[in-house]
Order: sequence, then structure tokens, then C-alpha cells
Amino acid sequence: MADATVATQLIDHAGAVILATGAVGTAASALVDASRGMLPNGGVSACGYKHIKTVYEALEPALSVALGRSWEPVLRGYWLNGTPHEQQINTVIAMVRLGLNDDNPQALLDRLLDTGAPGVKLASSEASAPAPVEVASLKDAVRLIKNPPPPPLEADGPVALEAVEPEVTATEAHRTQQAFDALGRFDALVRARLEAAFELADHDYRAKARLSAAVVSLGLAWVCGGAFVYADAATSVPPQTVMLGATILGLLAVPLAPIAKDLTSALRAASDALKTVTNKG
Repeated sequence: MADATVATQLIDHAGAVILATGAVGTAASALVDASRGMLPNGGVSACGYKHIKTVYEALEPALSVALGRSWEPVLRGYWLNGTPHEQQINTVIAMVRLGLNDDNPQALLDRLLDTGAPGVKLASSEASAPAPVEVASLKDAVRLIKNPPPPPLEADGPVALEAVEPEVTATEAHRTQQAFDALGRFDALVRARLEAAFELADHDYRAKARLSAAVVSLGLAWVCGGAFVYADAATSVPPQTVMLGATILGLLAVPLAPIAKDLTSALRAASDALKTVTNKG
């Protein structure tokens, strides 16, 4: 009977410790999130943006045409504000299409494929391999987008239609098809580079945000431990033991925060079950 009572008390104390630990982790994460408005460049929100900026700089010939010289702060604001990745990618692709002209397709492909990057040496087989997008076909697509062909004129009959509508040769139709195929491959290339950059950026952001929250939670735990030592100086618990416990609490706070309530509920259920069994006994 006494053993069951002790076990119940231990479970209740464990639940309280877990809740307190989770509360420290939640507070640390909130402080890190709030620091975005106080620290320069967006604080922890800027972590990982370097991967995205690398692709944006590769797309600069088109982005500067579409958005002007201040294109980078415009796109950076989407990342700092937490806009969904897919929406950001679609926005960038739309801006790149808007900025395409007769002069920048070659520069865009060279930057996206890193063929002109300093220190990059291609093997002979890579140098002779065909590019995934033909520059000439991409320029044709740009011209068709900027200056679409006029729609066919209405006519009353086959003879009138033949007189007013110019004949489209097979060569012109094939060239148009190649142009829009090149545009589709170019969009796929841009999307692939952007998606990879956003995945890397998101990984960096999450890792550094958790690390920052762990540092803050450790600091909070040390402050609480120091306050406890100062308030209960006459206690039998050595200060070293208190600070060691505070260190462990601070290190576990961030990982435990998302599941603290679930663990506490499970412990409470176990405690209630143990009390029921004890009372029946």
C-alpha cells in the first residue's frame, strides 16, 4: 500500500517536472521567434537564405528586368515572412518569365548550369554534351510570348479562309513547338534549382532555430537554478547538484516541449490507474 502511494507520488512529480521542462522549451522557442523583430537582418529567420540567394543571383539577368535593381529585398521579404515555399517558387518563375528578353537567355542558362563559374572545369564529355535547353529555341519562345501571332480572321467559307489566312508551313509549326518545349524545359530547370535551394534553406533554418532555442532554454534554466540556490541557501541540496539538474532540464526543454502535454497525460492516466488498483486492493 505504501509502495503504491510512493509510486503514485513519483509519477505525479515526474509529470510536474516534464510540464515545467516543456514550459521552458516553449518559452525559449517563443523568445527566439520574437528576436526576429529585434535582431538585424531578421535574426534567425535569415538562416538558410544564402542557399536561396545563390539561385536568385543566377536568375538576376531576368529578375532585374522584371523587378528592377531592388529585386533582392522584394524576394527576400517572402522568405523572412514565412510565405509557403511553393508560392515563393511560383512567384519567382513568373518574374523570370516576365524578365526574359532576347539578350539574357544565354546568361541565365550559363548561370543556372554553372558553366561559367570560376574554378569550374568541365570534362571533355560534359563540355561536348548538349545543353538541356537550346538558347535559340528559348529566344524564339520569348519572341512568341512578347509578340504572339495574330488570330486567324473569320471567313465565310473554305475559299475565303484560304485567301485571308496565310499558310503555316510544317517548318514554322515545328519551330514553334521547339520554342515552347524549350520554355517548358527552362521552367523545369529553374524549378528544380529553386526547390533544392528551399529544401537546403529550410533544413538550415530549422536546425539553427532549434540550436538557438536550446541555448536560450539552457540560459533560462541556469537563471532559475541560480535563483533557487540564492533563495534556499540553507537547503541541504548542494548548489552543484541544483545547477547540474538545471543544465539537464535546459538541454531537454526544447525536445520535450512538443510532447510534454502528451507525456504528462500518459503519466496522469498511469497514476489514476495505479490509484484505482490500490483502492480496490
